[in-house]
Amino acid sequence: MPGGTFGSFALDASVDFVIKNGKGSKVYDTDGREYIDCVNGSGPMLLGHAHPDVVNALQEAVQWPSNSYLLNERGIALAEQMVSAIPCAEQIKYGVTGSDATLYAMRIARAYTGRDKILKFEGGFLGGNEYALMSTRPSKPLPDFPASRPDSAGIPKVLENEVLIAPFNDLDRVREILEATDGEVAAIIVEAQQRGIEPHPGFLEGLRKLCDGKNTLLIFDEVVTGFRLAWGGAQERYKVLPDLAAYGKVIGGGLPLSAVAGPAEIMQLADPRRVADPRYCFIGGTTCGNGVAAAAGIATLNVLRKPGSYERLNEIGDRFRAGVAEILARRGVPGQAIGSGPVAQILLTDVPVIDYRSSISGDLAMQRRLSTEIVRRGVLNHGKFYLSLALSDEDVDRMLTVVDESLAAIL
Repeated sequence: MPGGTFGSFALDASVDFVIKNGKGSKVYDTDGREYIDCVNGSGPMLLGHAHPDVVNALQEAVQWPSNSYLLNERGIALAEQMVSAIPCAEQIKYGVTGSDATLYAMRIARAYTGRDKILKFEGGFLGGNEYALMSTRPSKPLPDFPASRPDSAGIPKVLENEVLIAPFNDLDRVREILEATDGEVAAIIVEAQQRGIEPHPGFLEGLRKLCDGKNTLLIFDEVVTGFRLAWGGAQERYKVLPDLAAYGKVIGGGLPLSAVAGPAEIMQLADPRRVADPRYCFIGGTTCGNGVAAAAGIATLNVLRKPGSYERLNEIGDRFRAGVAEILARRGVPGQAIGSGPVAQILLTDVPVIDYRSSISGDLAMQRRLSTEIVRRGVLNHGKFYLSLALSDEDVDRMLTVVDESLAAIL
């Protein structure tokens, strides 16, 4: 495997290891060392590892066809649960990865509007598809808005003209871009909480109003925020209704599954019985809606919908962020812990973080060293902390002790 990795992330070589197993809030490497897991599969393990309800559901599911390609009961049951929970959803279509979901959402928006351009926000990670991999982590010198910069080699240059970039939380700049490209933008796609950065009051509402005025669709990328920030995701938390939303991570309970959700008027363009319609939009794949992933998703959502689940997730996140803030202040280090709910990120800057450019205003090399030291001391993270319902107060206290010790080690 290139770089000895499965995907696009690799730990520093000095702390790299192989996971052997995991339970609850912990994972264990092949040498038997224990880590408090704050990566959690990059987010899908919101309940922690090997939750008994999920394990029981999977043990039952694997005794039946693991993949049917056609309709199956579990895939339908999960779809019904998602539609009942997601404010904008009347129908869903499944994918496999979050990258599928954002790709499909942008595709169906172009089919519905008859337009080609997509507007996204600098620093927002929308997955690994060609339209998404634009200006996620642009290096200096930073391009002028709305120019986009590919995050990978191999992306056709022509797509740079089809993806427009705006700064997060800057409604005036979005308005200017839409005015300059009047009638060309199919959709604005946004992570409502972008990489832990909270939207300013009125920002998401302003996007909704601008889209309505320009006959442009508003897409929420809820791959991270969906079922994490609230039962109804970012839509419930921020009280803004998008036209479409993309889901992944939590809805598969740790197994590969994603979905696009929206009103029937838009989603019906993906009806395969309409293939002769020139507006028909292809969405599908061999393992879409497979019963094993759907079973894990149903079990996960059933736990999350229990009274007190989101209150506890918010409590864990607030406890961790407040503890980090106290440590930084006590040690005299400019920094902050951003995020809300069970999402946190430590940034070593005292500049108010409102967008990508302010998020990289601190000592990035020191941030990387801090993340590595935290792993070395037994708390797994990848710069971002995906917190799980399995974390105890003792776990959080240990995490804060490790942050304190790690910060002392690199000063």
